[in-house]
Amino acid sequence: MNHLVDFLLSKGNCNPTPYIVMVGDPGTGKSTVVEKLTGETGRSSSDSRSWTKTAEPFWTYDGTMVISDTPGCNAIDDKMEQSQWIAGAINFMPLSKILIIVKAEVRQDTTIKTLEYYSDKLIQLPDELIGVLVTHMDQVMYDDDSIKTVIKKKFGIDDVVCTQLNDPRHKLITKIKKACEGHKPQKLTVDSALFLKLFDIRESDRKPLKLIAKEVDLFNSVKESFDNIRDNYTGKDLVDLLFEFQAWMIEQIEVIQKNFCTELDFDFMGVDADLQAGYCALLTNQLRTVIYGIRIETEKYAVSGHGVVDARQCPHCKEVWIKIAGCEGATTCGNRLDTSLALDIRAGEYAQLGTYRFAWINNALHIQLAGMRSLTQVISGDSYGCGKRIEWSNMKPVDTNVLCLDRNKGPSKLDEIDPLPKNVKGSRYYKEKLTGDIQDKTKMMHLGEKPNNH
Repeated sequence: MNHLVDFLLSKGNCNPTPYIVMVGDPGTGKSTVVEKLTGETGRSSSDSRSWTKTAEPFWTYDGTMVISDTPGCNAIDDKMEQSQWIAGAINFMPLSKILIIVKAEVRQDTTIKTLEYYSDKLIQLPDELIGVLVTHMDQVMYDDDSIKTVIKKKFGIDDVVCTQLNDPRHKLITKIKKACEGHKPQKLTVDSALFLKLFDIRESDRKPLKLIAKEVDLFNSVKESFDNIRDNYTGKDLVDLLFEFQAWMIEQIEVIQKNFCTELDFDFMGVDADLQAGYCALLTNQLRTVIYGIRIETEKYAVSGHGVVDARQCPHCKEVWIKIAGCEGATTCGNRLDTSLALDIRAGEYAQLGTYRFAWINNALHIQLAGMRSLTQVISGDSYGCGKRIEWSNMKPVDTNVLCLDRNKGPSKLDEIDPLPKNVKGSRYYKEKLTGDIQDKTKMMHLGEKPNNH
């Protein structure tokens, strides 16, 4: 990154420059739009294959925005390389908007189908960062409001820009700026884990795809069986069951990942490493989707409190503390009201957590109440806390959902599931290498001098 980007990131820059990353299929007019906005030439092509091979940032002609052109996300050739360039562009500087470029087709549902692919892939990113730019609107019979309404209804995307081939560039810039209004640029980091959630880098080998379909079907059956059984639970029992089932299903994903790699002899090494990672990521992403609805429910209970009181983490030793008295001011880590006090981290009727055992036997899910667990944090002796100065108001809040319901192994949240199994030979090295390759792409991106003639 060069000094211009350093300035755009600096605290002294009160009005951060909007940064837009454009993604889309080859032939949608993406690079043509970039040429119009920036004055660059030679980036567009009528070829159905991706002409743009790297990501490159440009100032708009008036110096008010930075636009990154990227390779076609569905490129036929060099899929892995070009996906890494898109990830590098996202990492380049704080992001205002990822604009999905789609071409307005005669049949509106064809346009929507193309958009659906990208919307699904970018579901891991914050909603406010996702927008759509529909090109070639002068070649279809439906109007801007019509396509905007459909996109809003189907995908929940509010920021939609429509453009015609003869639109003047100042008009297009104004539309894109409006789509960025009210959204502070966000610094994202696409590492190996997020990359494998966003990009489809596998081929269409029937053997791994058939095994993926088999595993996902079975996983779906377990979820459907749970949906039937849960009707027998109400109140806090249902809440506890939901959290426990989610944790158990996350554990099963890790088991499935390992078995999948064992059966196919995947070691994430050699010339097939990228393909193997792509298939494993596809499996993981589809399994994650199966229990996404459970995640939404548990998040709802976590937000509403689920009986959990406020907990925060010491910035020095990472010890988790609960404030039951005192102010927002300074104290020391480990300063306790009573040296033998046991603090319950959940309140009222939720102070006891029902724990459950789950088993899939003879194509049926069996659930058994294993017992009740008191969610207490016992504070005694002199071994707690580091003694350093802390201020409650400046301490990092702890996800009390995780604090309460940690099953003491594996990821405790759906988003923390690694696309690749941690205990398979070569996976750690592959992830480190992939993250490094993405970082290298970002380092190779350079923004030119800001135009000063407008």
